[in-house]
Amino acid sequence: MAAKYHDYYAAVADRMLPFLSDRKLAIEQRFPRSKEIVYRRHTGGSGEDTWIRIPDRDSLLTWARQHAIGFHAHIRSEDRGAWFVIDIDSRGLPTEMARIGATHAADVLAEQGINALAKFSGSDGYHLMWDVPGLGSVTDSDLWELQRAVVNAVACKVERRLIDDPNAAPIREAVGEGKPSITTGSADRENPNALLFDEYILKDNANFRVPYSVHPSTGLVAVPLNRAQLDAFRPENASPEAVAAGWPAATLPCHTVLDIRRALDAWRADGC
Repeated sequence: MAAKYHDYYAAVADRMLPFLSDRKLAIEQRFPRSKEIVYRRHTGGSGEDTWIRIPDRDSLLTWARQHAIGFHAHIRSEDRGAWFVIDIDSRGLPTEMARIGATHAADVLAEQGINALAKFSGSDGYHLMWDVPGLGSVTDSDLWELQRAVVNAVACKVERRLIDDPNAAPIREAVGEGKPSITTGSADRENPNALLFDEYILKDNANFRVPYSVHPSTGLVAVPLNRAQLDAFRPENASPEAVAAGWPAATLPCHTVLDIRRALDAWRADGC
């Protein structure tokens, strides 16, 4: 039986490959007549290093023929760089609320000179991401601490913006009077209805659904979005057919550690 998404991945392979190269990968597969997802990090081969890697188009399509649905890449690259990631999850709120949160977050970052690529998660959230390739000797623990500091600072700034945004009324109604509209922990029992800016996905071996990957639960694509596209985007726009036919290629912005620390200093000086 032909793999369901082989033709889709053949169409978007060249757009997707820049987000797969130089990274360890995890792959979601669903085989014919199976209701369960197989989540694989390793090739199944022998030796000390069996991580899945996809260096080229042929490798990507080999996995697509093996009924791959979704592709996740490690946030930390093998050349010691890393993606910085802000994961915004609507949780029980309408997905539109996550889009509003992502829009404000993109503007907060841009005000400090940090351009981010937005991405629909393929399900009920949005992501912002950029590359920091020159981390050098920065340890993993220091990296995650820095990334979490960014998530918390941006969440703080967006919290202030949501107060005055009439379109965010459903968030305020859901959390109740006097409670924050944003939480940074999915286990927050005191505020379970808030929009989630998740700091706890940032950890060793953390991985992240790459742009153009299909989400297995919805069948929608995790499409990259520039700032103008983010304003008008609706999830129904992200069918594999629509994305394969004409969704533009995306370039991941790059920033330095110094850029990040300068932004953090500015946010902290403003009380965040």
